[in-house]
Amino acid sequence: MASNVSRERLMFYAAAGGLGGFGAWGASEPFAYINGKILGVSAVWYHDVILGALTGLFIAMFLASIEALSVSQWRQVLRGIRAGAIIGAIGGAVGLLVAEIAFDIVGGFIGRVLGWSVLGILVGLGVGWATRSMARLRNGAVGGLLGGAAGGMCYQVLTAAFPQAFGRAIALILIGALIGFFIGLVAELLKRGWLMVVRSQSRNAREGREYPLDKPVTSIGRAEESDIGLFGDQAVQTRHAVIRREGKNYFVSPAGGSEVIVNRQPIRGRQALKSGDRVEIGGTLFLFRERSQAAQG
Repeated sequence: MASNVSRERLMFYAAAGGLGGFGAWGASEPFAYINGKILGVSAVWYHDVILGALTGLFIAMFLASIEALSVSQWRQVLRGIRAGAIIGAIGGAVGLLVAEIAFDIVGGFIGRVLGWSVLGILVGLGVGWATRSMARLRNGAVGGLLGGAAGGMCYQVLTAAFPQAFGRAIALILIGALIGFFIGLVAELLKRGWLMVVRSQSRNAREGREYPLDKPVTSIGRAEESDIGLFGDQAVQTRHAVIRREGKNYFVSPAGGSEVIVNRQPIRGRQALKSGDRVEIGGTLFLFRERSQAAQG
């Protein structure tokens, strides 16, 4: 695996997705045993809609909010939960309806893979939508597709090999973990620029943490709405600095009269960044990296 791929981030996303899958199993299991017909419609269709909606809802909610939750950015947590719940639930329901239709037409294995792939795509879109980032929408859709397809294969095997309740539990946890893992992997492989914390006096920006610069404008400050929040450091202003991505280039600039230091020199106005630059904001020292240069290093 490429040296500039954060294994910690991959495990973080996989664990969040797995927890979402476990929550989905717990919420949906009571509906697994409905049978017969309801209002003239086979109970299988109701079960698929409920299972799909709850699976998409829980996995997307966990993945869309876990990063903000880890640093207590509560407004972003709520935004992630809201976006993930709505898009994930719709996507999950649609995905398993597609699976049931495909099951009748082409058989179980292909139908499961197709249906869970649709679910994965829409779960990934829910994760990306929460951040208002086109790059994360793309990463979420591609990663969700790959994770959903892999999860669909596992679902078919596990539910056939184990007792029903146990097989469904393991399968849904694995589907969530795979969707989370692949969303994280695609994001890591396609990231172009990022900041890595060298040292910090902020309570949440621990050493080694990486912040992808995947939005046209990335805000840095003490405000909870900041894309890169530096909480607890009184030397950091509410809105301290911004980094703009323009084509292949990145530019940092102070906001509101605050001080930003690049390579030990205070800057005035905006300054172009190159890989290896050291950016100081309050008590936090970042190392700026770009993919091409990081790969060469």
